[in-house]
Amino acid sequence: MIEFDKNHSMTWTEMMSAYQIFRAKLFDWTHESDQVKQKDLLQELGSWESRDLHRRMLVVDFLRSTEMWDKKSLLLVQKELTAIALYEQDEVAAYARMALSKFKGQPERLAIADEVLYLAAVETEKANPDPVVFHNGCLLLYDLRCEAEFSQYTDCYGNLIEQAYGLDKKDLEDMKVTLSAGP
Repeated sequence: MIEFDKNHSMTWTEMMSAYQIFRAKLFDWTHESDQVKQKDLLQELGSWESRDLHRRMLVVDFLRSTEMWDKKSLLLVQKELTAIALYEQDEVAAYARMALSKFKGQPERLAIADEVLYLAAVETEKANPDPVVFHNGCLLLYDLRCEAEFSQYTDCYGNLIEQAYGLDKKDLEDMKVTLSAGP
């Protein structure tokens, strides 16, 4: 372990020691089998609807902020993260979107986009669809840069998106133009 100068505060030294231990434990966990990783992640994410908000935020922030993830770990819980990105409260949904944004490959992003379209269709079947779900789906498709799916989604659910937080038709058109312009 790296030692720090005695001139540092005790808090700094303890924080850096804890960080080094965390990185080592994370490295160990990423080398577990896919079944172990999936079980651990699903245990936390699979029942996200009934979890304590702070615990949900901790777990999803962990997925978002950790750069040591092998993408296979995130693929194991891609559907659960997509549902959280659509249905969860603002901060947790944003963290889930950021975790899903780690996927750079088009096949993974298109699979997430398909799941978003599916979940939106399911939501429209409800007596009172939640507009926030459609707004969150719009943001996720935009973040993933899925141009065709974003266009289809906003054309279909534009009114529901606007009801949530006020993204109007002009805003959605501006977002489409930005996506079509490329990275």
